[in-house]
Amino acid sequence: MKEKLQALNPHLPVHHVADAAFALYGRVLPGYNFTGWLRYLEKQTLLPAEGNIYIPGDPELEALPPFEQVRDTLFAGMPIQAGYCNGNSSLLNGLEYHKSIEVVVAQTDLVLQLADYGHLVNFTMDVKHVEAFFVPTGTALELKPTALHLAPSRVSDAGFKAVIVLPLGTNTDLPPQAQIQREDPESRLLFRKGKWMLAHPDNQVALSRGAVAALIGPNLRINYQ
Repeated sequence: MKEKLQALNPHLPVHHVADAAFALYGRVLPGYNFTGWLRYLEKQTLLPAEGNIYIPGDPELEALPPFEQVRDTLFAGMPIQAGYCNGNSSLLNGLEYHKSIEVVVAQTDLVLQLADYGHLVNFTMDVKHVEAFFVPTGTALELKPTALHLAPSRVSDAGFKAVIVLPLGTNTDLPPQAQIQREDPESRLLFRKGKWMLAHPDNQVALSRGAVAALIGPNLRINYQ
């Protein structure tokens, strides 16, 4: 699949998540049994007709193992949320980071488009630094805080489904009384709790919600056919 995707996407590097190149962005997780989570996404969650759906925390998913192991081992006992992102996206549309790890469990084959925090210049990013990683069904990943990412991209007409685990409250609305130091240039990217967002200028939905256009270059698309 990696070779097919690279042939269809000569505009950016395409790797397998097992390749050494992924070490810059995170690691594949060993030792956890995600069967319950994968089955739940397959049987109990839907794909939207178009676009993506993101649920930050799903109580039914959080009631299933290995929620406690993930919380106590990967997040060192800190409160977490386990939700999911299902959808049909193929475009980059933006990049975000959280200043914490993020766990992604792929219920379907999918692609992640990633870039490293070290390539930010004045809190903008040129998309020439983006790399694509093919993630096979059933693979669980830990993304570093420095791994800029957004929603997965599909690799078939059937779309994608993935579990997303983050610190509790991430990607929810900032409180109205939040005291933001606007003299800090990074603050312009602050979009939600624990979420700094660089929107692509083509992403009118994100821009209409207050995100800042901070990506330079084309809105990269993952072609799969």
